Amino acid sequence: MVEDAENIMHDLVFSNLRVRLHGKIARIELIPEEFEKAVSIRHRILEVLQGCGFSYIALDLKGYRNGGSMDEML
Repeated sequence: MVEDAENIMHDLVFSNLRVRLHGKIARIELIPEEFEKAVSIRHRILEVLQGCGFSYIALDLKGYRNGGSMDEML
C-alpha cells in the first residue's frame, strides 16, 4: 500500500515525500513548499489513496523529514 501510494504521489509531481502507515491511515510527509499544491488537489489525492486501501489520509504539518519520522515516537 505504501509503495503504491508513494508512486502515485510522485506521479502527481510531488518531489521529496513519504507516506507513513498507521493502521489504515496514510500520513503524508511533503516538503512544506508543496503543501498548497496538495490542498489544491486534495480530492484527487483522497480518491487515489483510498483506492490503495487507506481509510483516512492525513497531511503531516511537520513536513518531510529525512531519516525516519517513525522513530520520533520512540
